[in-house]
Amino acid sequence: MRRAAPTSDRGVPAPAAGALALALLLGACARDGGLQEASLPLAGADAVVQARDADPAKLQAAIAEATTASAAATAEWHAWRPSTLVDINNAFRRGQSVPSTPTIERLLARSRTFATASGGLLDPAIGGLVDLWGFHADRFPLTTPPPTKASIDAWLAARPRLEQVTLAGGKLTSSNPSVQLDFNSIVEGEGALALAATLRRHGVRDARLVLGGDQLALGDDGGRPWRVPLRDPYGGELGSVELADGEAFFTSGNYDKFRTSTSGGRWGHVLDPRTGMPARGAAATAVLSDDPVHADAASTALMVGGPAAFKRLVADLDIGCALMVTEENELLITRAMRARFTFARNPIPLGPDVDAGGDCRAPKLP
Repeated sequence: MRRAAPTSDRGVPAPAAGALALALLLGACARDGGLQEASLPLAGADAVVQARDADPAKLQAAIAEATTASAAATAEWHAWRPSTLVDINNAFRRGQSVPSTPTIERLLARSRTFATASGGLLDPAIGGLVDLWGFHADRFPLTTPPPTKASIDAWLAARPRLEQVTLAGGKLTSSNPSVQLDFNSIVEGEGALALAATLRRHGVRDARLVLGGDQLALGDDGGRPWRVPLRDPYGGELGSVELADGEAFFTSGNYDKFRTSTSGGRWGHVLDPRTGMPARGAAATAVLSDDPVHADAASTALMVGGPAAFKRLVADLDIGCALMVTEENELLITRAMRARFTFARNPIPLGPDVDAGGDCRAPKLP
């Protein structure tokens, strides 16, 4: 049986995918003259917009506005470069209250919903653990030594939780100085949502937003749905899905952001707050939703929970369309996702498809 690149210290990692272009670019796509591409920094990474039959001036104006807005948002929520969030985390370490901002409050509100529904598996208070593992970084794979067992045990003993953060009078306070906020499990979804709104406001109606393996569709692709591939943790393409207007397809995996051990194994960047270690069991997850923030958070929560928690998390997070490929090349999938997803190959089913409702719409969350 073939095995996916593991999140634990076992096996040999698969090659990482190439990075997206860094420069802001506007030009014709090779496919045909009606499809233009624009690249911009978004949510701390690089996004590509493929726009169908858009007015070039309107697209350029939308990208310029979105680039400025993204830089301003990143200056608020970035977890390790100078930012409002870094200032907040430093205040928490000192046991001090600190002024909040509307952006941080919105991220907190959405994160509380996901933290509660996931039973704490998805908790932005674990930024200290992310930093401990060295994943507050821009280049991967990491080759520095991993954290010691003693340092992980110390973090587990302190066990920071989002519920220890309170907001009153416009100020944030943490009852636990070990709380370090990190919103990377939802900021790509937030960024995609904001970018989509900017494009629509400038009259760009038909476009596909690509943020690495995460994608959001606007309108259609010349009269047909936007086709979105899913990368296979074993290499190549696992399959694809067609997205309707406003639908998002977000994924999590140990593909690119990982730490290599001395034995050649791989520790993925998605961490389990129950153990202080990289998540185990899932090689890749994907969620289809009409809310990119929900899709972003849910795909990460499924990665943390692993195969044993798939059915529970699908219910608790109200995920209609989801799939998981395990490290043993097994498949867990909801019935609604099965109806939407076209497989290029067939992983081994791990039990019957999960009945999570009839469609891929997200729950009404804050």
